[in-house]
Amino acid sequence: MFTGKSRVSLVALAAALGVAIAWQAPVTGPLSFAANAQESGDQGTGKGNQGGQGQGSKGAQTGQSQGQGQGGPGEDSDGKGPQAGAPSSSGGGKPTWSQEGIPEVELGRLNVARSPEHVIDQAYEEALASISPEMVSFYNLSLDKAIEELSLNWDNVSFIDSPLQNLGLLQATLDGSTPLASSGVSNDADTLAAIFLGAASDKTVPISTDTVIAVTQILGVPVTGTAAASLAADAEAVRIAILAGHG
Repeated sequence: MFTGKSRVSLVALAAALGVAIAWQAPVTGPLSFAANAQESGDQGTGKGNQGGQGQGSKGAQTGQSQGQGQGGPGEDSDGKGPQAGAPSSSGGGKPTWSQEGIPEVELGRLNVARSPEHVIDQAYEEALASISPEMVSFYNLSLDKAIEELSLNWDNVSFIDSPLQNLGLLQATLDGSTPLASSGVSNDADTLAAIFLGAASDKTVPISTDTVIAVTQILGVPVTGTAAASLAADAEAVRIAILAGHG
């Protein structure tokens, strides 16, 4: 049996031994401080992982950036971009007539023929919608009679004056058809074309063969040669009649 003093000594010894063993616990075995040491180690590991993850994330972001921004074509790629085969923009989006050129002639109001196609189409539809019975009667006159009415009976003549609307009608007439047929106009295409062109032109700007060539080329239905000369002469007569009647 141990005396009290001996027990105290044993307790002190055990305590001393226990402290010593606990100090070696991370190396020698799963003793009481091992959990604390492991927890402490886990915290250290956690910080290390967080640091690693931070670096990893940065690396991942860099990888993503390189993959998305600088990635090359795959093995089965033909090396062509998404716009491969698209029309070349070397023409600058210019219409064909502007690249080929047209006669150098003063067009005046006829310059509106250069308007985008959808603008002329809209004007054409507006012209068809505006046709009145009085207009039908005028557009059914012979060319000579129409010229007479324009020059001598101006105040009582009803016809389309808008350059765009007349050019829209002219464009539809150049293929030989009569766009006002559905409205009751049965006149021939040549007479109507002369009236449309003469009405679209400036009253003070003469209509020549080059005028016809230029305007019809712009409209996409070129008229040349004797046909252009004939249309120019008839349209010029209409223009002079309008000038005389309008004053």
